[in-house]
Amino acid sequence: MSTKEAVGASKVVRCSCGLEFRAPGRANEAERHLIQAVKRHAKDAHDLDFGDEQVLAMIEVVA
Repeated sequence: MSTKEAVGASKVVRCSCGLEFRAPGRANEAERHLIQAVKRHAKDAHDLDFGDEQVLAMIEVVA
C-alpha cells in the first residue's frame, strides 16, 4: 500500500471530455462503482467499450 492510500487519498479517473470520477482510496466497493461509472460514461457519451482492467489502468491516486 502506498503512503497516499494509507492517509485516505482518492482514486480518480479523468475523462478527456472533462468529467472526473472519484472514489475513496481504500474502499473496494467504491472502486467497483467507480469502474462501472467510468465504463458506463465511456459507452454512453463516447461509444467506447472498456474492460475493468483498462479502467484500473486509468486510475490515479491523489491526495
